[in-house]
Amino acid sequence: MKRPYWMFSILILGFASCHFTGPIDVNIQRKNVEVKSNNIVGKWKMDKFSYKFLSGIKNDSIVLSLNSDNQFEINNLQNLFEGEINSGISFGKWEIIEQYDTKKIKLTFDDTQTTKNLEIYKLKNNYQLWYFLSDPDNEERIRFLK
Repeated sequence: MKRPYWMFSILILGFASCHFTGPIDVNIQRKNVEVKSNNIVGKWKMDKFSYKFLSGIKNDSIVLSLNSDNQFEINNLQNLFEGEINSGISFGKWEIIEQYDTKKIKLTFDDTQTTKNLEIYKLKNNYQLWYFLSDPDNEERIRFLK
């Protein structure tokens, strides 16, 4: 008789720890997203929620420009993907890659030759670019919207 309660407790704890209602809307397509370069080219602004995790800055000044020649420019960045905003502009090359049934934008920075991958998600007809600063369950992420 005690066993069902024990198993039920484990299930509840498991669901709570994995944020099944968590940081990603269940309606967002994350796997097998069909995307072409022309869907990605343009100016992407970081959403307001993302600023919460970045150096305490509360504005909307970060813009990622993905150009049709596969070059990119991002402002107010030096260590953005480490959770800090420092002034400056970074340049580099971008490409769409596939990894584990997900599409990503691979950014290769000219000055440091480091790379960062942004997950490509889709909600209805709108694409979103996500970068998780830590475990996705912690909801610490950077999201760019067109």
